[in-house]
Amino acid sequence: MDDQTEFFSSQIIQEEEDFFWDDDENDNDEIALAIDHLQPNNQDHQNYQDESFKRLLAGPSGNKAGLERVDKDKVNSIIYEASKGSAFFEREKKRNEAVTRRIEAILARYEQIKHQDLTFERNIVDNIIQDLEAKSRDLSQCICHMDMDAFYASVEELENPELKKVPMAVGNMSMLCTSNYLARQYGVRSAMPGFIALKLCPQLKMIPLHFPKYRAASSKIRAVFEKYDPHYLPMSLDEAYLNLTKYLKTTDLTPSQLVEQIRREIFEATQLTASAGIACNRMLAKVCSDINKPNGQYYLPMDRASIMTFVKDLRVRQVPGVGRVTERVLEALGVNNCGDIYPHRAVLYKLLSRSSFQFMLKSYLGIGSTLVSADVERKSMSVERTFSAMSHPTELLNKVKELSHLLEKDLEKAGYMGRNVGIKLKSVTYEVRIRSKTFPSYIWKAKDIERIAKDLLMKELPINIRLMGIRISTIKPRGNEDESVMKYFSKMVSQASNDEQNVETTEPLAEQTGNMQNNTPKRMTEENKRGTLPLLLTPCSPSFQLCPICNCHIATEDNSQLNQHIDICLSKVEVKAILKDQQKRTVPLSKQQQQQPTIKKRMKR
Repeated sequence: MDDQTEFFSSQIIQEEEDFFWDDDENDNDEIALAIDHLQPNNQDHQNYQDESFKRLLAGPSGNKAGLERVDKDKVNSIIYEASKGSAFFEREKKRNEAVTRRIEAILARYEQIKHQDLTFERNIVDNIIQDLEAKSRDLSQCICHMDMDAFYASVEELENPELKKVPMAVGNMSMLCTSNYLARQYGVRSAMPGFIALKLCPQLKMIPLHFPKYRAASSKIRAVFEKYDPHYLPMSLDEAYLNLTKYLKTTDLTPSQLVEQIRREIFEATQLTASAGIACNRMLAKVCSDINKPNGQYYLPMDRASIMTFVKDLRVRQVPGVGRVTERVLEALGVNNCGDIYPHRAVLYKLLSRSSFQFMLKSYLGIGSTLVSADVERKSMSVERTFSAMSHPTELLNKVKELSHLLEKDLEKAGYMGRNVGIKLKSVTYEVRIRSKTFPSYIWKAKDIERIAKDLLMKELPINIRLMGIRISTIKPRGNEDESVMKYFSKMVSQASNDEQNVETTEPLAEQTGNMQNNTPKRMTEENKRGTLPLLLTPCSPSFQLCPICNCHIATEDNSQLNQHIDICLSKVEVKAILKDQQKRTVPLSKQQQQQPTIKKRMKR
């Protein structure tokens, strides 16, 4: 694996998504009816709602390693007071109220079914469990989740050892990427605004990000990973999954001994420590990697009895994919640990969607994916940046240009091109707007991405934002034959072969196209007139070169002709737009019949 291809500009901090609960308001009537029946306006309910809101404000990283002994209630109260009055506070307050209404509606439905005979539903669930056991449980793989300890902070401490003695975090006043373990004792953690971190720890030392240093360290770590699993799956600069099954067949080492060896080699190469989890699937391995952090590892025996014992007392919030909202919903139903899922299986079967319920059953059984490969087909690439409030159109357009060039670099590194371009805007009130547009052909150049993204942005103005992202999807590897391009050029070859018979109609057509605000590339028009385009597209010449854009064999040894052909390929979208506009100008056909009868004849063909 080429390490360099993994260092994309889109290295961002992403908050954990709630697994199956969102902010859709399409069931407002049902929710309102449930609230009326529940009448939740008592003091206990209000206190519970306030506490849940404080936990929501605390963020998704409140359970990270190093925060176990922190007084979470005290920290949550400080975060609550520091956030009061901010746009973020108001946005999260609305979200929390919406979640509360959902929970009340679910509890109202629960009240209706909890006294029913659910024997039939229990039998259905037991059959589903048998099916999952037979088809989904795989105990044959040895999966390791490797996670570097406070990676960005540790890299900074290597350069300046004095930072090990003080509470320190990497980031800025807007957002922290990580903190060292001294700072975590005060409740300072990743994905926390710097100004709130200073409220928790006034003596906190804040270090700006230095990505070149982190990438250099990550390269050394990945070189170690590749020795043991060439197809390891990197999740970020400091985290990866390895499938050690094949390597274990070549050694007498046990899984625990092998992982100790990997961690030792990482330390020798970088002077950085890593923590690891070893289990039979990715879900369990990730949970295990947090148990003995920092600089430790945990091995979960790969048999069903050990796994069931392990997950029985596992909090549902520790399961990868379970977010804060999901935790609240399950908590309201009496499900706190994975072991609580089975006794409540019939109720959960009635209340949850099919996919959500199956996810919960897999969590209870300790079943997860064993797929570990970086070769999984990529569906999209994106880059986004957070910044101070920005509303001036010129500044916003400059940001679009900046992100387009970053995305072009990522696409170049990965060797992809795409057709759908989307823009994501997060306002200062934390509202997210997303627009997208599909292009006729595949693109990867910044100028093409920028042109589409600017059009999408203009539709949202005026707007005051703090985050912008650009995404390209419907992607495929570059170099693959673009069928739409070949279809277009095939038509041009067919037309050019009849040039001698239609000279009187081709010339006016070329003149008309050339006068359309000079949109048609000059070289394209000249090649049409000279009839050299068919020569360039001839695939069976003894001397040819390969076009890197459309994979066509170019019957020439002249680099200038090859460059002209490449220019044509790159401008195909613009040309197609011009021809489409030209076609509109030829309607109605009755007028063209009188002035250019031969054009009508050609259009029929």
